[in-house]
Amino acid sequence: MTLDLSFLPSWPDSVQDEASFKDLVSTAYKLWWETWKLDVRFLMGYRTQGGARDFDLLINQLRTSYQHADVGKQDKQAECWAKVACGGRNPATSGDWMACGTVLMKTFNTAIGVLCETITQNRSNAFRTAWQTKVAVSEEAVVVRVAADLGMRLNDGSRGFHVSQVKRRWAGYKLRKGEAADDVLAAFAEESLISRTGRLPCSYFDVLSELKVLGTPQAVPALRLAHAVAELTRVVGESYMKRLHEVWALLRN
Repeated sequence: MTLDLSFLPSWPDSVQDEASFKDLVSTAYKLWWETWKLDVRFLMGYRTQGGARDFDLLINQLRTSYQHADVGKQDKQAECWAKVACGGRNPATSGDWMACGTVLMKTFNTAIGVLCETITQNRSNAFRTAWQTKVAVSEEAVVVRVAADLGMRLNDGSRGFHVSQVKRRWAGYKLRKGEAADDVLAAFAEESLISRTGRLPCSYFDVLSELKVLGTPQAVPALRLAHAVAELTRVVGESYMKRLHEVWALLRN
């Protein structure tokens, strides 16, 4: 596994004013939070402090300040950072903006160095397998599959929303021992699709199969009931399935 460096030919080569500095911020943000998103989240799970975390906070503050309105906190943070980068004054000249760009890139280079160091310090097959698993999944395919199991038809907008929800949760998730990426993603998709966040004590597929509603109009109501039973009873395993089946049968009669 290596980090994707295909962005290099299009990297901004000069910062002379505020507009070009904002372009640099945007490019760095897209690389960190889009191109490398899953790699970065995975590797930062092994190094929660230091240069990578510092850059992560900085690039979010700068990007939020430049791209959004009514973000006074981030605006102030960005202003203070730029002032420090320029030796105590607000950036005004081309040299000032070049100084801002230089400081940003030094911070970025430090972050990349931390990620690379993390890679070199973890050469086990288990580490590389976990990394490969993290970045190789298709959140969209999982959402589409789970929606089909629930008997749901998603338009482009709805599908995109649920995919983004799953991607957001997956990016920050670290697999536990014995967990499979597909199972975790399917759970995230199911929770997003039926608008619930509590984890079931089993897979959504087991619930639908047990209640014989897989792919039917009753699938979504059945899962909502499954979540309610889990929250109220706190039982697991066969006891949970037995209780769920009893409640389902009672409501259906």
